This record gives sequence, structure tokens and C-alpha cells, in this order.
Amino acid sequence: MYLYRFGATTLIHDPVPGDDAAIAILAQLRPYVRHCGLPRRLAWKLKRRKLLDYLLMYVDDGQGLFEINHQCFEVSKGDLFLVPPNTLHSLEGLPPGMTCPYVHFDLVYRPGISHWDFSIPAGMEDMEGLQNLMHPPMTSTPLVRLNGRIRARNNAKVGEVIKEVAAEAARAQPYAQLRMSGLMLEIMAEMLRGQQELGAHFEEHAISLERVVEMIRHKPQATVDELAAHCNLSNSHFRKVFARHFGCSPREFLCRSRIRRAKSLMAGENLT
Repeated sequence: MYLYRFGATTLIHDPVPGDDAAIAILAQLRPYVRHCGLPRRLAWKLKRRKLLDYLLMYVDDGQGLFEINHQCFEVSKGDLFLVPPNTLHSLEGLPPGMTCPYVHFDLVYRPGISHWDFSIPAGMEDMEGLQNLMHPPMTSTPLVRLNGRIRARNNAKVGEVIKEVAAEAARAQPYAQLRMSGLMLEIMAEMLRGQQELGAHFEEHAISLERVVEMIRHKPQATVDELAAHCNLSNSHFRKVFARHFGCSPREFLCRSRIRRAKSLMAGENLT
């Protein structure tokens, strides 16, 4: 915990544990939403084409046949698909219809370039004349692994956030683009979390571990035994669950917390 004093005002900032990878990605992302919707379509078909930006789709209802980068998918409720820029794809919704919330977006906002706004028609595969508008590749982040069908435990949660992006666009309130950008960052975080294959046991202990972190913040002198008892877990199982959740051992986490507390006292208290 870092603490700074300005006159009578004290500002406290608690670093989030296990956040190093997120910081590296955050340094590169500035999402920009170009177009989105919540359509309910009867039988439809979109011939092969390529895009200049990303297309994210969640199947809320219905069935279809998608082809992305020459790979064919039978589509059904709960499926999530990401089509990266310059990727060949075709989309088809089968009778009686499909509800498919979607969003076209850039991961990196580029002033003077990102503001193009037109639809790429079906059958358009040659993007040679539009290369200046093509979104740059994201090869230096884990996001490059996200394409085609996204298989994850939290697809439904991503789908709900996509719906919220579309709802925000429809409301058209001031600073809507700013909020949609934040929602896209939330989507990216959820998609990357889904790739970690954390499993049901992660969610089972998540609330208890959050309480443990609060306990450490208020009682940094706590022992690992006390923390394990607080979660009603054996010491060995607690260490395993904690390390999987936070990316470090309970002892290391305690050590960091105590050092942060010491720094705070040195910076913000009138102590000897």
C-alpha cells in the first residue's frame, strides 16, 4: 500500500496482485468501437470477405455455419467468435433465425485513421487499396492467440458485455465512446481469463481469497496458518489455491504487504 500526504489529505493506492501481464497489455490498447448491434435475423448469409478491423460475435440464440480462415464451424447458442483484420471469413445463419450481438472495433485507436465508417460488402477479398486503414497486427500480446471460435467458461459473460456495448451505442449519451472503450477492455480481460482454464475450483474459492486479501491489508502481521483457517482450508491446500489465484505464495504476498505497509508509515506518519 502506497500512501501520500498533501496537507491534511491522504491518498492511498493498493497495487493489484498478479497484475504484471495486464499492465504490459494495457500499455498497448486503446479500443475504439466502430459499429455494433443486437440483431435478430431470419435465415441469412454473408459471402466470403475480409475486414479492416476486428469483429466479435456472440450467439445468443439460433444456429449457423461460420467459416473463418478456412476452418468451418457449426454454430450454436453460447458460441463466441473473433474475426481478426484481414482474415477470410463467411457467415451464415440458419432458419428459423439467429440472435447474434456483435461489435466491430479497433484494439488500437489511431487519430485521423480510425474514424472511417463504412461496411465491407460480402464477397470483398481484395483489400489492397485499403491497406492504410488496416488495423496493425497485435503480435506482441497474448491477444494474437484469440481468433476463430473462442472456447472458454465465461463466454456468456463476454456476451453480456457485448450487449452492453450495443446498448450504450444506442443510448448515444455524452462520452459513450469512452465508456464503450472501457467495456471493450473488460471484454479483452474476460477473453484472456477464459483462456487460462482456471476451472470451477477457481470460482469456488474466489470470494474467500478476496476476504483473505482484506484481512492481510488490515492485519499484515497475520500468519499463513491464520489465513488458511480464515478460508476453512488446510495449510497445504490453501497454499496451492492461493498461488494459483494470485501467482505467488501466501508467504511472499504477506512479505510484500508488510513492506508496502512499512513504506506507507515512513512516507505518511510522524514516527521515529
